[in-house]
Amino acid sequence: MRNLSPELEAHLASGTTTLCLLFILTLADTRRFAFTDHDCALDFEGLTARPMQAAETEQRAGFDADSGALKTVFDVDLSRDDLLSGALDGAMLAEHCVNWADPSQSMLITTGRIGAVTVSGDGFEADWLGQSTLLDRSTGRVFSRRCDAEYGDARCGLTAQLGQSCAGTLDACKGLGNTLNYRGFPYLLGDDVLQKGVHLTPTRDGGSRYA
Repeated sequence: MRNLSPELEAHLASGTTTLCLLFILTLADTRRFAFTDHDCALDFEGLTARPMQAAETEQRAGFDADSGALKTVFDVDLSRDDLLSGALDGAMLAEHCVNWADPSQSMLITTGRIGAVTVSGDGFEADWLGQSTLLDRSTGRVFSRRCDAEYGDARCGLTAQLGQSCAGTLDACKGLGNTLNYRGFPYLLGDDVLQKGVHLTPTRDGGSRYA
């Protein structure tokens, strides 16, 4: 539950409100820009929030992410070339509810990360990802029979040849003479072992079952 300041709580209880949404975009290099869906510029936290067109955020409960879209024109000192070169990579976006008649009355609604950015005409649209989307990321190694390295990358160790590819299997790696750099787990037991059943003439001499 969000805590409201006494002033903002009294304002909401008045029956007539002068509220707007205000967004603060913080880039990875610490530059900050502010936008608002109010029709006039507002001074907030030392920034001048410029009027913009923003999609409403869709709020969800539980572990689902707060998400939305940010649409604006290039009035934030970011050119088309800046955006195409990744100026919004790693940027954070905070949404505030602000009393435009008295911006000192505000409440932080949510924060999130900037995701995919689409540049179109004189504006851009960016995906806004809630913090809980970090839980969706895969971390660590993938335990699979197939190699999880990309053919020709540093973990593979080979120089990719034009017209040549790797199927990601141990046999394919053997064919390329690169088994020492195989990044899969070819002897990982799977469901096929459970479905195989009992062998009629088992050999138990300590040798490899994969010989």
